[in-house]
Amino acid sequence: MGEFVALIDVVPEDIDVNFEEFVSKLKNVLPEEAVIEHYDIKPVAFGLKKARVRVRYPEEWGGTDRVEKLFGQVEGIQGIEGIAFSKA
Repeated sequence: MGEFVALIDVVPEDIDVNFEEFVSKLKNVLPEEAVIEHYDIKPVAFGLKKARVRVRYPEEWGGTDRVEKLFGQVEGIQGIEGIAFSKA
């Protein structure tokens, strides 16, 4: 089997977020067969920002549901949304 790459937006609850620490927490909930390759910080509204993470994971996981569920274990998240995924 191959791999998928997904873009997932993760919105923190708070405006004052250290995104390096925030993304580190996201990395820590992923098993070793999944990895965050890259992330960007994007504005949302009223000073709130989100992390758009690029995640590589096994193809057998299918869409982004499993990754989103894992990210949901991290405290301080307001929202998680899979933007796109494709075969790597």
